[in-house]
Amino acid sequence: MRNIFIPLLVFCYGVLTSQNPAIEQANKLIANKRYASAYEVLRGSDPNDQIPEIAIAKSNLLLNFYIKTDRFQSFGLKDIAPNQNLQDFRDNNANVKMLPYKPDSILSKLINQYPTNYQLNYALGNFYYEVHLIYSDDQWFSPDSVVIENIQQNYLKAYNQGEFDYWSMFGIGYTYLLGEEYDRAIPFLEKSVELNSDYPLSYHNLAFAYLEKNDYQKALNLAQKAFELQEIPEFKAETAIVMGAIYQKLKNENKALEFLQMANKMLPNDYHVLLPLLELEMTMNRNEYQKHVNELFLLDPSNPVIYQDLMKVYTENEKEKEYISFLDGKKNQYRASVPVSSNVHLYMAIAQYELDDWVASKINFEKARNLFRSLYSPDHNVFKVIDSYTEAIKKKK
Repeated sequence: MRNIFIPLLVFCYGVLTSQNPAIEQANKLIANKRYASAYEVLRGSDPNDQIPEIAIAKSNLLLNFYIKTDRFQSFGLKDIAPNQNLQDFRDNNANVKMLPYKPDSILSKLINQYPTNYQLNYALGNFYYEVHLIYSDDQWFSPDSVVIENIQQNYLKAYNQGEFDYWSMFGIGYTYLLGEEYDRAIPFLEKSVELNSDYPLSYHNLAFAYLEKNDYQKALNLAQKAFELQEIPEFKAETAIVMGAIYQKLKNENKALEFLQMANKMLPNDYHVLLPLLELEMTMNRNEYQKHVNELFLLDPSNPVIYQDLMKVYTENEKEKEYISFLDGKKNQYRASVPVSSNVHLYMAIAQYELDDWVASKINFEKARNLFRSLYSPDHNVFKVIDSYTEAIKKKK
């Protein structure tokens, strides 16, 4: 089974509820969308970042309400009108003054100064969670594996000292899921559900954990709850995919198809929906799979992963000749596109090789080789792959 997408929401948390006058004033300004003014109030009350409560409030404000950011080391804020939408300013790349602020450095410094203030660890866990959500492995200063470790360690340290909520429990469970440590993930996700029974993603991830542990009925009950609660179409579609996977494990192909079709309506032209849908349709011998195969291919005809996944599906259903015919139909259509045409010939050749059609396979391997020469240097791995096949073909004759 493919790796089910684990959906996440960017964490939404406000400035701390507090008796501190600056934080109370900042809260009022934030309620009126005066984000830049709120930050100035907080900065004026603690210009040297010596007060943990203010530092946490600043970090919360910046991470939630920035318009621009440079890897969460500087932030652009703006006061906007009550009827304006913050996301519109982000999408339009609005001009804002950038404010240097490094929540990770400041919170870490304060943790050293106040080692028993575990709200700081919780806040630092939130910071690294945001980094993980927004930046891929090569976009931030540390690898994603290090970021994930920092999420887990800070949340766990806060949790062990009684500083936690449903979100940090969800976060710890999520980090364990990433490491495929399902037994460790489950207690934290269950605690997240206990603390907030209306948060659908906790049910979703808990369902995923039980699915991976082959407890299908429990997984189904949790996924159904997530599906009922979820209102965001993208995430509801992801839960429908999980339910489809569960029903397939329960040998109920019709219910699996029903949920995968729902997912496709909610999230059309999505790779992670189309692939399991056409897999099931092909297994059930439903004609709709041909339409979805084409839709999947058209998402990115130059991407080798699509060819590999499609070949796997066709092969598992003993339809290798149909796969070759499908690719053959793309040759004229994409004759002018070297990136597409090269892959069409390569994967036709591989499929023909698997069917012992050595002559046709050799012809397509050589055509692919010639096309790839205009794309890659001679030491590219694709030429090693082609060489390995053509050398094997020589021995077959």
